[in-house]
Amino acid sequence: MSDPLMTMDEALIAALRAEPRASVLSLSRTTGFPRAVVAERMKTLLEAQDLRIVAAVHPQFSGHEVIAHVSVAAKGPTQPIVDLVSARDECVLVSVVAGSYDFIMEVRVRTHRELHTMLAEVRSQPDVARIDTVIYSRVYKGYLEHEKLERIPIDDVDRQLLGRLQADGRAGWQELAAAVGLSPSAARARVHRMLEARIVQIVVVQRRGRFGNVLTCGVGLTLDEDAGAVLPSLSEESFVEFAVSTIGRFDAIMTVQATSPPALYDTLESLRARPEIARIESWTHLRSIKEDYTRRL
Repeated sequence: MSDPLMTMDEALIAALRAEPRASVLSLSRTTGFPRAVVAERMKTLLEAQDLRIVAAVHPQFSGHEVIAHVSVAAKGPTQPIVDLVSARDECVLVSVVAGSYDFIMEVRVRTHRELHTMLAEVRSQPDVARIDTVIYSRVYKGYLEHEKLERIPIDDVDRQLLGRLQADGRAGWQELAAAVGLSPSAARARVHRMLEARIVQIVVVQRRGRFGNVLTCGVGLTLDEDAGAVLPSLSEESFVEFAVSTIGRFDAIMTVQATSPPALYDTLESLRARPEIARIESWTHLRSIKEDYTRRL
């Protein structure tokens, strides 16, 4: 028997992913739940930070064009090294996992030299046994698609608006306008201009493991074909949350979701059955330590 609260949360998240700034009335109409119930549930989720709606700046616009997926094995308890890397601005994602490694992190830096320096500092920690790194080459499904960025000039007022939206992606036009000394229509026009240029995207970030029994699993793919021929169709699968081609020990990395261990097994088996996939390696996300895709300009 399904949990009514879980059903509502899943419906709200789906509606917010389609329109992160949708009004409570619009969310009520989309999900079919009463307006007052939606308003109260949204308030609870946002205040507990089980759900965050924030502005994520395009990595290329902020200058952080080198993105790496780093797997780390610890010599003992993971908490000391997890705390250390989570405090670093370069790490936008840190997640404890079950698999060959103890946790993974996504690192965003400006240059390969910066990446080398950062990884050398992590590797030198006494709690680190080994690390393994792959570099993203193209994002096929995720918060931001690299190739669609349009470089347009922005001024200090735009930066102030971005700062407000990075803190609260659902901030109202009146609130944004008052913060920068503009009319609501002028604030709206500036924000829409940056959204249309793909400088920034309003994204929904949910705390992993919070919503029901949903399992999140990372999958490294070794392919028999070019990733560009495989990932577009894979990205359309409903169970795929994230998909990127990579350089390193994998040809691609994906994040997949399932509602139970048997369902996750079926998902992985369906991937293994694809003729273009030679091999998969998987790791299950146990606890999300950090997930922060905002970048200050």
